[in-house]
Amino acid sequence: MQVKAKVKDYVDRNPPVVDYGATLEDVVKLMVERHQTGVVVKEEDIVLGVITSTDVTRVIVQGRDPSTVKVREFMTACTLVGQNPCIQIHEDGYVIDALRLMLIGGVSRVLVVDSNGEFVGTISFLDALKAYEDEMSKRRK
Repeated sequence: MQVKAKVKDYVDRNPPVVDYGATLEDVVKLMVERHQTGVVVKEEDIVLGVITSTDVTRVIVQGRDPSTVKVREFMTACTLVGQNPCIQIHEDGYVIDALRLMLIGGVSRVLVVDSNGEFVGTISFLDALKAYEDEMSKRRK
């Protein structure tokens, strides 16, 4: 079954975001509070990277003090333009393409950008599953 849903209909336009100067403790609190396994790292309006539960786990098992470890030490750094761009998709793209990007990149969420290349949110694996579930529901009716 092909999912024809558009990213713009499933994008999280208010994903958890932390400042580049935040600590691991800040990230953990935000992840727990928002029930999320990924957090976008920004400085002012520029996306600098993403932190996932895997990144957090790496630091925790090292036994480091979460109140002193800075985000910049363990985030997956990226730029929207440059040598190491975060995986991203246009909001007019298809959810199935977002899933392909996740599979190829080994990630569980991708950044979503608008027609100006500006960051507008994220789409996660669970968001994509919601699109798939909605598609199945439509077909049953």
